[in-house]
Amino acid sequence: MENCMMKRMCAAIICLGALLMGCSYNDNSKENIMNQREDTIAFTFNPSVQYQIIESFGTSGCWWSQYVGGWDKEYKDTGRSVRDEIAMLLFDKEYGIGLTCYRYNVGAGSADSKRGTYWDTHRRAESFETAPGVYDWNKDDNAVWFMKKAVELGVQEVVLFSNSPPERLTINGMAQVSAGEKKNILPENYDDFAVYVMDVAEHFVGEGVPVKFISPINEPQWDWFEGQEGCHYEPSKIAKVYRAFLEELESRPALSGVSLSGPESGEWKEDAVAYTSAILNDTVLNSHFDTIDNHSYWSDTASKAAYKRWIDANFPNVKLRMSEWCEMVNGSDVTMDSAFHLAEVLVEDLTVLDVVSWQNWVGVAPGGYRDGLIYINEEQKTLNPIKRLWGYGNYSRFIRPGYQRIAVSGSSEEADAFRPVAFVGTNDNGGEELVLVLINEGNENRKVVLDNQNGLEYTNMRIYETSEEYDLRCIRNEVYNQGSVIDINKQSITTIILSKE
Repeated sequence: MENCMMKRMCAAIICLGALLMGCSYNDNSKENIMNQREDTIAFTFNPSVQYQIIESFGTSGCWWSQYVGGWDKEYKDTGRSVRDEIAMLLFDKEYGIGLTCYRYNVGAGSADSKRGTYWDTHRRAESFETAPGVYDWNKDDNAVWFMKKAVELGVQEVVLFSNSPPERLTINGMAQVSAGEKKNILPENYDDFAVYVMDVAEHFVGEGVPVKFISPINEPQWDWFEGQEGCHYEPSKIAKVYRAFLEELESRPALSGVSLSGPESGEWKEDAVAYTSAILNDTVLNSHFDTIDNHSYWSDTASKAAYKRWIDANFPNVKLRMSEWCEMVNGSDVTMDSAFHLAEVLVEDLTVLDVVSWQNWVGVAPGGYRDGLIYINEEQKTLNPIKRLWGYGNYSRFIRPGYQRIAVSGSSEEADAFRPVAFVGTNDNGGEELVLVLINEGNENRKVVLDNQNGLEYTNMRIYETSEEYDLRCIRNEVYNQGSVIDINKQSITTIILSKE
């Protein structure tokens, strides 16, 4: 990875020199573009066809931040700690991938009680509660450190989510459902569940944490009788849970900027419609929920498209958020293979579901699975930022909150294989820019040209590549001429940024 500031300065000098010499950047017209070699693909932007406005890209701190947040030894003579290095890779938009959403797990207390069946102790979570309504805010301190560090580095949106109600409120006294059962909390305990989570939210908001969403239910269709904290809910039961939370939320002025999110179905097919309907067909909840969060596990293109058609037909003003996904494949992978798969799912969710937010499941993992963006060695307290991190960064670092997706099309059928997505927005310097991300999974380098129809005369072009050779490296930073041929290297994810500076 490389900082492009010096290159930007050089590009500005070159651009000024060209202007003084009377050089016109419009000489390369559309005719010039179409006269390129036959194997060159032209991508055309149509800003009059607009789609969703992005709110965030992010990840969760579940299952890792409660111990990685304590890794304060120095990282490779950098003067910063290992935990700082990990935080910067995830959330710093110059050094890392600039994620803007962080999902914090409000634990149910299985780490305190040691009850239940867990094959990995890191899947347990502490509760802040020491007695009903009594809290020790020093608990879960490593995870809290990481959440606050993420905010310090630029996270604008924190989601507090619960996998299970606190153990004292569950039927079996555990944060897991008893085998064969379909519930683990009685309706008379919904209010106390809401009070607990709102107390946590109010505490963090008071400390300056930008809590934007509270999610009390997570993947309600699964059984959750072992392995991790979890709670099953039938679709007919969830409206009363959310009503209890909404009533408590609206009673607290300090949480006026916070919304509920859900139902966090594990997939977009099968029961997803039933769980969503339970919320949006409720007259009280319908007026509150303007977004729906679900997960993209085991969901193919057809099931996502069917869900999108249903939501548009029945609730056209409701936006969609994808709040959890990982590849769900055993075995570690540090290569472009899993980076490509992440990018494919992300693009599908952006273009089929029009999601306004997209969240990778966990930011950090010990390996053995295709889940985390950074692999760690717990014993040695070392880290390995893998290609999934950088491939995700081709989107998250450059498609910022407030950027809007616009139509982009290719000059040939093979252009679809690049899975192009284009966004326009205003950068931190007040300049308008266009961001195009392309995926080239092929074994040959390809050439593309860009046909801009939005009326802006972009003057600068930066290109960032993730590949086996590069980790989100800035490989070009130069004056932009429409019609310039751009090389898209084989086996790469490439971000092209056109700006007027």
